[in-house]
Amino acid sequence: MVIGDRSGSGVPDRHDSGAGSLADYTYNLFPRFAGVILRAAGSMPFQSELAELRELPDRPAEAFVERRPPADDRVDAPMPVRLWVGSELSGVIGFVPRGLEAPVDACLGRLSDRGKAPRIPCSIVATRHGLRVDLRMGRAY
Repeated sequence: MVIGDRSGSGVPDRHDSGAGSLADYTYNLFPRFAGVILRAAGSMPFQSELAELRELPDRPAEAFVERRPPADDRVDAPMPVRLWVGSELSGVIGFVPRGLEAPVDACLGRLSDRGKAPRIPCSIVATRHGLRVDLRMGRAY
C-alpha cells in the first residue's frame, strides 16, 4: 500500500502525502515554536468518516498515534492516526507522513515520561482536495 494512493495504482497522490518539515524541530526533535503543525497523510480513503467526525457537536480535538514497536520500526511500517471521540477512539483517519515519524515518536515519549496521556491536539480542516487532519505538534506539551 502506498500512502496517499487515491487510485489504487501504486502512485501516491501528491495532495494526500501529508505535510510537515524536520526543519520545524530542534536537534532533539522538540518543536521550534508553538504553531508547528503536521498534516496527516493518506486521508482520502477516510473522507466519509472525517466528515462524520467533523459534524459531531463535540468535534474531536485530540489525536492518538500508537508508537511503533521496534520490529515495525525496522520495516518502516506506517503509523496510523486515530481521533479521540469522547473516551473512545475513531477508526484510522490517516497516517504520519513518511520521514516525520521520529518527531511524533519523540513527542509521544515525552508525554509518557511526564505521565500525560498520549494525546496530540488536532483539528479537522477542509482543503481544496478534501478533509485533512492537522496535528498541532507545538501544542502537545
